Amino acid sequence: MKPSLLLVEAPGPHRELLSLAFQSQGWRVLLAAGVEALSHALRESPPVHLVLAAGPLLSSAAGLVDALRGALATSGARLWVEAPAAEQDALRRLGVPVTGFLSPGLSLGARVEAVRQALPAEAREAEGRRTVLRVLVAEDDPVYRKLLQLALAPFRFELMEAEDGLAALELARRHPPDIVLADVLMPRLDGFRLCLALRQDPKLARLPVILTHATAPDELDLRMAANVGANGFVRRTQGDDELVATLLREARAEGPLPAPVPGELSTETHLYSMVRQLERRVGLLEQAERTARESEERYRLVVAGSYDGVWDWDVRNQRMYWSPRLLEMLGLKPEDFPGTSEAFLARVHPEDRDEVASALARHLEQGTPYDVSFRLKHEAGGYRSCVSRGRALRDAQGRPVRMAGIIGDVTEQLRLYREAREAVRVRDEFLAVAAHELRTPLAALRLRVQGSAAALKHEHPVAPERLERALVAADRQVQRLADLVEGLLDVSQMQGHAPRLNLEDVDLGQVVRDVVVRSEEMAARAGCLLVVREVASAVGRWDALRLGQVVTHLLVNAVKFGPGKPVELEVRADGDEALLVVRDHGIGIAPDRVDGLFRRFERAVPTRNYGGLGLGLYRLHRIVEAHGGEVAVTSTPGQGATFKVRLPLAGPPVVPVGHA
Repeated sequence: MKPSLLLVEAPGPHRELLSLAFQSQGWRVLLAAGVEALSHALRESPPVHLVLAAGPLLSSAAGLVDALRGALATSGARLWVEAPAAEQDALRRLGVPVTGFLSPGLSLGARVEAVRQALPAEAREAEGRRTVLRVLVAEDDPVYRKLLQLALAPFRFELMEAEDGLAALELARRHPPDIVLADVLMPRLDGFRLCLALRQDPKLARLPVILTHATAPDELDLRMAANVGANGFVRRTQGDDELVATLLREARAEGPLPAPVPGELSTETHLYSMVRQLERRVGLLEQAERTARESEERYRLVVAGSYDGVWDWDVRNQRMYWSPRLLEMLGLKPEDFPGTSEAFLARVHPEDRDEVASALARHLEQGTPYDVSFRLKHEAGGYRSCVSRGRALRDAQGRPVRMAGIIGDVTEQLRLYREAREAVRVRDEFLAVAAHELRTPLAALRLRVQGSAAALKHEHPVAPERLERALVAADRQVQRLADLVEGLLDVSQMQGHAPRLNLEDVDLGQVVRDVVVRSEEMAARAGCLLVVREVASAVGRWDALRLGQVVTHLLVNAVKFGPGKPVELEVRADGDEALLVVRDHGIGIAPDRVDGLFRRFERAVPTRNYGGLGLGLYRLHRIVEAHGGEVAVTSTPGQGATFKVRLPLAGPPVVPVGHA
């Protein structure tokens, strides 16, 4: 017999949601709105394994406790109550026969798991025969995929995962899910177009689809979701109860909203989507800032609360015990520690010794909390940063007879904390630059559009040449915005794994020639002459698009940091390798900045002078690395820089099976 649960709560959305959550586990759920209905249900309904009641309903029915006790005894059901600590004490005083309590602050998944553990063993065994909901998660952010796994884990659904919309579509066609959760902003195929593709597939057209994003949906988001036939659009949060609630409701629905008319989305929607991507990217950056600050605070809590070693001090006999973990932490054997308070203080750093001794004395004499930080000497030399807390046990006269506590080695946490602070500093700088880089072309685009609109309003007719110039300038800013967003998405993908490559026979020399042609206008605006010294044919197994990105970025950098000066390019075949050389005659790179030049967010010059996100060379390095090549730079400040890219003609090395 499947598990049977009686839910006692006032009617409303919360009760409906809990009922859906419990039913999703294959449990039979009965509902009651008060103690009288609860007692009646226990007497008249089929056997109930567990009763989950809201504390306020029980507290307000003190006169019905005897009837409730009798009904529970007759049915054999267990009573669990959701109530805060103060209300729990009140229910105990009333004599309510409570088996256990749940905290009101539990997430939906935590409630499900708590109820599962509270069920009798035979009921939990019957649960295993239920039909499991299959959920397809389409999400390009590995961190959020993990958070979503944790949020859905208590429900024991079957999860299928895809890193982008195209992979999700292919997976859905091979293994049709029961419901789809899709992020709206993904590479290759975004969530809107994934939903549209599902609606246009006869076998998947009735599949419920829930769209998610880091920011709350606005009217335009909801309209777009309705156009593509999505069942809902939900803002994702760390707890994600709202998302889980939507999933539970839509999984029980008869079917999705009516499918839209097949066809491409309108041009207006494309433009709206582009602006929305920018707005959401800024929103994601702001969320990253909040998350990083929370992470910084979390590190402080780790430093304050991570304790590894235990000590016990016999105050009267002046003997001290150190646990094996504490001895191990300091590289000691049991026989190496004499077991006295003097031996302990002798290992404390001389600068900290008086403070530790004073803290111990104040606690023993005045009861002041003992909570100190100090350095302890390791047997191998050097000191470990530690924190310690302790409390004294006193006799009937209040005299201390024993004191015990814990010592934690926080050396690693302090290192991580310092690194986190540095990461926060770098991130803050990146956020400021990213906001500027995104805002600049957006402002220029707005001015162009406003100017054109004003001209159309006041001039009859508008000169075609003027309108064409405005549209060309606007298109250039739109392309710049698109490149920025694409770069951010590309870098976020590269954090988790190497960039995907579409390998084919590619002539590096032809790639360079094509990029030079496309870049001549940009170089001319900066007063730079692109000088092609030698471009030999060098054919290898590479990704032409990615190599174009490498060459483009090297040229953009060279023009940016050497305006008014020539930029030289060479391509040579060197044995089984191809060599690309890009040389500028600009400001050069300081020697102390060369080593970290290819790390994320690193810049060779101050951002206030040259701008940039600090991601280009990192992206370039990852692309070259994925091809099995290497990139190096040599520079003399004031005389320019030379970048050399070596690529194996055979392409990336083949990864043996089982080592991927």
